Amino acid sequence: MRHAFFLAALALAGCGKKSADAGPGPVTPPENFETELNTPGTAATTAPGDFTIVVLPDTQYYLGQPQLGGTPAMFNAQISWIKNNQVAENIAYVAHLGDISEHGDNPNYAATEWKLARDAIYGLENPVSIPYGLAVGNHDQYPAGNPLTSTTNYYNKYFGVKHYEGRPYYGGNYGGNNDSHYDLFSAGGMDFIVIYLEFDDQLVNAGAMNNWAYDLLGVYASRKAIIVSHSIMGNNPVAGSNSTRGNFSGQGSSIYERLKYRSNIVMMINGHHGDNGEGYRADTFEGHTIHTFLSDYQSRPNGGGGMMRLYKFAVASREIRVKTFSPVTGVAERDGDSEFTVAF
Repeated sequence: MRHAFFLAALALAGCGKKSADAGPGPVTPPENFETELNTPGTAATTAPGDFTIVVLPDTQYYLGQPQLGGTPAMFNAQISWIKNNQVAENIAYVAHLGDISEHGDNPNYAATEWKLARDAIYGLENPVSIPYGLAVGNHDQYPAGNPLTSTTNYYNKYFGVKHYEGRPYYGGNYGGNNDSHYDLFSAGGMDFIVIYLEFDDQLVNAGAMNNWAYDLLGVYASRKAIIVSHSIMGNNPVAGSNSTRGNFSGQGSSIYERLKYRSNIVMMINGHHGDNGEGYRADTFEGHTIHTFLSDYQSRPNGGGGMMRLYKFAVASREIRVKTFSPVTGVAERDGDSEFTVAF
């Protein structure tokens, strides 16, 4: 069975490739990948104290655009991989980058899409809860784009304050719903705060949200911080390489300019920007560097084909090791903007 799966994965390897002029696409799966995928927990994949943060990019096409080839099973496969590898990878936290759904609260689609999302993501809570949070993307708003006038009723029905209250990692929320919120977790001898900011590229409420985040970063100044928002930076200009960096989005620029004074921020992560769907930039202010990472594979064949990200924190060497792969195809993407290491 294992060998049959692996051969099938190799046959499907081309399904997630970047354009021919964008550098190398997916290649050989990483060492032990087959073992990790199929017999989770049997191989030690992290050094003592090291831990992993898993990032799920836009899942909208798995739930709401079947004609593009994505399926709910791909979303479920991502969740299953996380659960099955929680121990082997020492998974400390899971972050969804937004655009959970395709149609938000649109009454023609919402009930079906959000129930599929709920069923997939709630899998992280059974049998043992893995700390997780979800950003609100523009496709989770209805109509999309304005946090002051759009609704996010289904998001808050399944992932609102009431759902998270009492969970030890849940910190709190901004305003009257859970569209912007924060979590707290500890791993590798370090304490973290993860702050989620709702999509707002029109900047109609970005100032207030950024001020809330700024204050939180002061209250939790001893915690290393991760900022999650749906749109922070765009694609690298040269696909397959971090030799040039993508630009901040309007909201991303507003977030960075307000929060760069807080030296506890380690990284910012986002989705939203498809096409190549990968980007990285490092910005240094007053001697402190903030790393920003884009991952969004919805523009790839099959709505992304299950592509997801691991941020593996190597505590002793103070490195973040970025990995990109699909548990659906069993293939890792190993070009320069998919697999690389940064210091923290």
